[in-house]
Amino acid sequence: MIEYGFIGTGNMAQAMIKGLLGKGVSAKNIAVYSPRSAAKLTEKWGVISLSAQKLIDESSLIVLAFLPNQLENVTAKLDFQDKLVVSVLAGITLEQLISATHTTQIVRTLPNVNVAINQGVTAFSKTELTTTNNTTFKTFSDYLGSSVDLAESQFAIFSAVAGSGPAYVFKYIDALAQAGIANGLEAELATDIATQTVLGSAKTLALSTQTAKELQNAVTSPGGSTRAGLDDLDTQNFDDVIAHAIKATVEHKHL
Repeated sequence: MIEYGFIGTGNMAQAMIKGLLGKGVSAKNIAVYSPRSAAKLTEKWGVISLSAQKLIDESSLIVLAFLPNQLENVTAKLDFQDKLVVSVLAGITLEQLISATHTTQIVRTLPNVNVAINQGVTAFSKTELTTTNNTTFKTFSDYLGSSVDLAESQFAIFSAVAGSGPAYVFKYIDALAQAGIANGLEAELATDIATQTVLGSAKTLALSTQTAKELQNAVTSPGGSTRAGLDDLDTQNFDDVIAHAIKATVEHKHL
């Protein structure tokens, strides 16, 4: 029996596969189905390429990772039996998944790109799973990082903060680096410094019992240079800029 089968091999599927491999899951315990790219992944990582139905038959957990608008076409002739189905299809509800797959052993998930390095955060909402399938899903999600059980109504805001958030963090790191370059640092060095600063700061917060606000104040001296910079961020309405970007993300209508 294969542990994990992926129907669809887009960016998120590949990030998840990379994360599984990074945690020591054997490539022979990962199957993929894709008319276009399965063979490439077999060559790249050694995972097994199977037809969609054979993948379902032989896998303990099946990940649906194709384009959301392909749901009906992909699942129409497939028999999911009582297998555990994990969906990463954006905007597709549990109700829609049950209707398309004719199974009730389903978890709707929304992972972010950091699953590739086992540091992802994944929102999930699930049907009433069997004890075995609950354990199988927990093991799977733990391999990829942390996970949070959310109502489906909260997936949009989770997507804005956790799904789109990495892009906004990358933008901040780039802006920090560009400011360093503008003030005399070599480009690669500035990027390395900015990246490590954000990485270390995030780790400090994760390991601390203090809030982000408290830590912010802890590294700030009254009348000091850091305080001057924070005051300028407040003058530039930094918090409002972030809130506005998240609001735009939540309210964006996908075509």
